[in-house]
Amino acid sequence: MTGYDVVCRTLETLGVGCVFGLPGSQNIPFFEALRRSNLRTVVPTSELSAAFMAIGFARASGKAGVLTTIPGPGFTYAVTGLAEARLDSVPLLHIVQRPASGPGSRFNLQSLDQQAIAASLVKGVFRPEVAGELSTTIRTAYDLAVHGEPGPVMVELAATMLEGETPEPANADVIEGGGPPLSPPRELRSAIALLRNARRPILLAGQGSASDEDWLRALAERLPSPVLTSTSGRGVLAEDHFLAVPSDLCQLDDVNALIAECDLVLALGIKFSHNGSRGFGLRIPPERLIHVDASQEVLGANYPGHLLIHGDVPHFISQVLDALEEQGSTASTWTPDEVAAWRRRVAVGRSGGVEPSVAGADPSTPAKFFALVGEALPRAACLVTDSGWHQMLVRRYFQVLAFRSLIVPTNLQSMGFGLPAAIGAKLAAPERPVVVVLGDGGFLMCGMELVTAVRHNLSLPIIVFNDGSYGLIRIQQLRDYGRTHGVDCSGLDLESVALASGARYVRVDRDIRAPLRAAVAASGPTLIEVMVGDSSGIHRLRAAGIVRRTAPRGLWQGVARWLRRLRAARRD
Repeated sequence: MTGYDVVCRTLETLGVGCVFGLPGSQNIPFFEALRRSNLRTVVPTSELSAAFMAIGFARASGKAGVLTTIPGPGFTYAVTGLAEARLDSVPLLHIVQRPASGPGSRFNLQSLDQQAIAASLVKGVFRPEVAGELSTTIRTAYDLAVHGEPGPVMVELAATMLEGETPEPANADVIEGGGPPLSPPRELRSAIALLRNARRPILLAGQGSASDEDWLRALAERLPSPVLTSTSGRGVLAEDHFLAVPSDLCQLDDVNALIAECDLVLALGIKFSHNGSRGFGLRIPPERLIHVDASQEVLGANYPGHLLIHGDVPHFISQVLDALEEQGSTASTWTPDEVAAWRRRVAVGRSGGVEPSVAGADPSTPAKFFALVGEALPRAACLVTDSGWHQMLVRRYFQVLAFRSLIVPTNLQSMGFGLPAAIGAKLAAPERPVVVVLGDGGFLMCGMELVTAVRHNLSLPIIVFNDGSYGLIRIQQLRDYGRTHGVDCSGLDLESVALASGARYVRVDRDIRAPLRAAVAASGPTLIEVMVGDSSGIHRLRAAGIVRRTAPRGLWQGVARWLRRLRAARRD
């Protein structure tokens, strides 16, 4: 077998299932080996989409997504995907060939220092020098991608090493799983004592707290304790659970008021990034914080704590549960009624103020629309979004009832992410309904992946919010200036695009539920157009922007005070 066959055989034994990428002159032999393998090869329209597909696959499965590119433009097209995976802690294995080189020659074709470019975006770069190292290198790179804090890893391969005959990899090439250390016994005992004696504990959970055994839910119920999550951690506890306090994009003052009621904050698998900390606005007294994470780097980085524990988070939770079971009752005084009152208080602050009107619901509000979407989907359904206003509306109003059921580009916020990531998620979990919601601007960036979804006959509802503009930027311009510029993306005929691609098309004017259920059950993708328009709030925002731009400063301040009083009166 060739070195390419060794790479494919190793990926098969790792159970990755799919490889995303495009063939080029430099990797034709690799695609021949992929053809002979049991791996599913998915060829999108660009390496950027391939990277986003690999991310969607990883986030829906927990396995590393595998991406392959040629050097040069293939590699650089994928760089945004590497950055997205790095900031969102997504395991990704990027297999790329080295640029051509020759002794005594400079300015070779597509000659880039790929290792230097990728260095700050990946957890590691591997460059095996002999064919005998291939299998071990691939396994080691995969292990690095999935363990500890997950992230992207790059393997750069030389064509000369891959094309010759290579011995089949031996069983000894298997790499044992690594990861963070187990929690030190002394720190574990301290954490258990603090949790057992806390009268008002609260859990802050990120995606690193999830486990197949559902230990987080067991810990919350055992204490008991209310649970807040980061955006990427949503669903680690079902949001209809009586201890869950859904708070994504809610009023920060309400969240901080809840934290202020607590005498102990246990942060699990959350790195307190910008989004994970509500723009670094969470107020957590250091003397009350226990932070447990798989990454040493995040501990104390933004939030100093009383007890910082570098360790495997699910194992930590299981050890705490065992100890609490042995030691009997805890001091927590939380009651279901108290947690329910906080759920209601935080939910009141969920409304984002100015929001568009959305077809497909009556009344035509985003809150009603996504309530109907939730009614139409089973608990295990996965919702994927792009970056934009629609994502903010999803995060406010869609109830996440299972882990890996909400996939958004959290910390880089790449437009064009949604559709390819949803394709990757559907390939990873074909038994689960996967739905993608994106704006018309995002569709313009990735819409040709509709062809890929048709080619692979994926049952994939694609909901496109169509307002003919880059809606979030337009709203910001109206707020600040009362006018817009550079945000027009009208003219998109989605019905014709669906027809040309071979996808089904539906325009929803009334109730989204029946069309969405039909799209979930259909063979192949369905493009669902939802018209989005200006609400009365947007009209008021535009008027206020015009006043701000044209009126004397004193007059504008008076109008602003009047608008604030009007909003306050309506809330009362």
